[in-house]
This record gives sequence, structure tokens and C-alpha cells, in this order.
Amino acid sequence: MTSHSIKTSMSHAHTSLRTFFIRGLQSAFFQRISVSNLRITPLQLLLMLAITTAASILMGRLVIIGPAEFFPKALLWGWLVVLLLLWLCWYLSDHARERGLPVQAAALFAIGTGQAFALDVLSTLIYIVLIQPQGLDGSIWHWGLYIGVTMWAALAFWLLLTRATQVRGRLILLAGIFAFGAPLIVHFAQAPMYWLPQEEESASLEDSLQLSQEKLETQLQLAGKQRAALKPERPGVVDLFSISYAPYGDDEVFLRESSMVNAVIEERFDAAGHMQELVNHPATVESLPWASLENLERAINRAADLMNTEEDVLLVYLTSHGAQNGELSATLWPLEMNMLTPQTLNLWLDKAGIKHRVIVVSACYSGSWIAPLQNDNTLIMTAADATHTSFGCGSGSDLTFFGRAVFDEALRETYSFEEAFQRAAPVIREREEKAGKPDGFSNPQIYVGEKIRPVLQALQHGR
Repeated sequence: MTSHSIKTSMSHAHTSLRTFFIRGLQSAFFQRISVSNLRITPLQLLLMLAITTAASILMGRLVIIGPAEFFPKALLWGWLVVLLLLWLCWYLSDHARERGLPVQAAALFAIGTGQAFALDVLSTLIYIVLIQPQGLDGSIWHWGLYIGVTMWAALAFWLLLTRATQVRGRLILLAGIFAFGAPLIVHFAQAPMYWLPQEEESASLEDSLQLSQEKLETQLQLAGKQRAALKPERPGVVDLFSISYAPYGDDEVFLRESSMVNAVIEERFDAAGHMQELVNHPATVESLPWASLENLERAINRAADLMNTEEDVLLVYLTSHGAQNGELSATLWPLEMNMLTPQTLNLWLDKAGIKHRVIVVSACYSGSWIAPLQNDNTLIMTAADATHTSFGCGSGSDLTFFGRAVFDEALRETYSFEEAFQRAAPVIREREEKAGKPDGFSNPQIYVGEKIRPVLQALQHGR
């Protein structure tokens, strides 16, 4: 076919918009379709984008139960990906036309848009019918639906491009990179939702910290009073001193976990008068000192002053969200809170002369804390390894899976931290599997220094 005949065939009357939706649906289910001589006008393509965007907005509203507020800025997101895919259609269509195939780039892109629309409708229906009613949000079934449909859409688009343009060799690979790379960009860039639940926003405003001069003055006195109330160690007795540190003020689960740990430690190890609790939460602004780095360092120094550092043990329990770089998240809006790292904690413990240490980190990726803190006189437990998240740290959880299994359950039946961990690990795995944890077992870690074992055994025998 000559270039003149190609141009003549492409100048025929445009194809109806309905055809592009039908061809998109067919190709979404991997059917071979004819793209030759299909033609879409700029106005039709704009209308198709408007229809699919409006439908996505509607479906986004359907998956949220209760009142929600439209977030118009979400409309501005993602157009770079659209332009890249449109360029890909143009590039491949240009190669097809050089070989005599009458493929219009805009028509190819329109069919791809129809594909995405069809699968978006399908996944939304599955979510509304199967996932949402069963309360499976965030479960392995929810993630399976998301990943499955995403890969399905990428494969369907790749097949559409390569079949329609009949490209070969490196162009097939290029089409695959774009087809499978686009959803990865969308996922990791965390596309904003068109709708925001009003309940979450109003709850956030209601629970935010409301400071007054009286509250601020009270808070400034709390840490000093707590440190002053500590009792000195008992000669001849291996005492357990403890500091619980819950710096993430946006989730109440960390407040509950800190309270639970203190109750268990007091009951099991006769630690009344030896405990300090630092918490960030609006509800405790007049009752507990803030979990700031300054308060934590002072708490460590105060414990060191009252301990017999050659025989007593300091337990530091950290509970918060964790990052892969080792930082422990800290929030108490509108205050600015700095984040704790294992290196900082280790420095403060060394400077204070704390010899015997039990350090527990209930946070995602907390396995990264072991290497900076380990020594012969330290026991370290973490809720996860360095590459996995922990579980149960959301706002709807009573306690984290780790804190519940190790302290609220196992440690109530034994005085051994090591034994409590060993008992809890399979329980945590079973519960995570049942809950459908999406990224696999958290894999809690424990490190026990050789010289800390006899000290902890003496602590157990004193109970």
C-alpha cells in the first residue's frame, strides 16, 4: 500500500465513540481486534477522557461508605503518565504506518483507554460485592484483587499495542516496559483519591492537640514530677527499671500499648516506683510527659542515677511506626517532634552508664535496630526484621500483634523475656496469616547477649 493510499484511507469518516469502548472491552479480555482504519477526532478523544474520568470519580465515591468530600486536586494528578502512553501509541503507530499499516495513534490510545475503563469497572464491582461487605480492606484478598487487575490491565495493553502495530524485536520490549512500568509509577507515586472520607478528617480535627497556657505549664511540670517520684534501687535485689516511649500521637494504639506494658511490668517484676512513661497523645497532655527526645534522654539519666548499674536492668520499650532507615516516627501536631534513631539511643545509654539493657522496639522494619544496639549486656526484641512491616499498628487496633502476643499474653505466664518471645513468635505468624498481612510474615527478631542472661535469670528468680 502506498503512502498516498494510507493517507486516503485515514481520511475516511471518523469512527463512532461506541466502537472504541466496545473494542476496548474486547481487547481487555485479550481478544484480537482490528485497529486498521479506525479514526477518532480530537473532540471525540476529549469526550472519551471526560466520560472515563467522570466514571472513575463516581466509582471512587461508591467504594467509600458514609459522607465524603470531593478532592478536585486529584484531577491534576497522573497526566504525565497519560502523555507518556500517548507518545508510545504515536511512536509505535508511526512505525506501523511505515510498513503500510493504517493505524492512527489517537485511535490506538482510545482503545487502550477503553480497556482501562472496562477493567476499572470490573475491579470496582468485585470490591463492592466481595471485599467491602466482608471487611477485607487491606487483606491479602484486597491486595490480590489490586495486583491481579493491575497486571491484567498491563498485559492487555501490551498485547493490544504489539498486535495492532505488529512491531518486532526491541519495540516489543519497549511496549512492555511502558505497559508494565506505568502502573508501577502510579502505585509508588501514591495517586490521591478523588474522595476523602469526612469522618477521618473530622476525627483528626477533634483529636488534635489543643494547647492552652495552663495545659502547657502543666505539661512542663509532668516530666519533672515523674522523675522526682522514682524510687532508688533496693540493695541486694536485681531491680527492673523501665521507660516506655510512645512518640506517635496520631494513633491511639501506641498509647494503649504503652499503658499495657507498664501494667504488665509493674505486676510481674515489682517495678512500682521504677517506671517512667512518655507518650505523645492529645488525651494525655495533662497526665503524661511528652515523648520528646529531651524527655527520653533525661529519663535515661534519671534511671541511671537511681540504679545500681552493676546489677539492675533498664527496660526501654519503644512503640511507634518505623521507617526502613531506622527512624522511629514522632508526631504531636502542631508541635514539631524529632525522630529517635538506634544510634542516638545507644549513645545516651552509654553516656549514662547503663550496663544491663532490655530494649524492645515495636515498629515496622525494627530489625534494623539490632546491629547498632547489640552488645554482650543487652537483650533486644523487635516486632519485625529490617525488611518487613509489623502488624496491628493502625488506628483501629487495640494493641499491636507483637505487643499483645509478647507482653499482654506470654509475659503474663513467664518471667523470661526470651521465653515470652519464643512463645509469641508462632502466635504472631498465625494471626498475621489469618489477617492476610499483605507483605508476608513480619519475622520478629531477638538478640540475647551472653552476659545479660545470668542477670535476667537473677531478675526472674527474685520474683
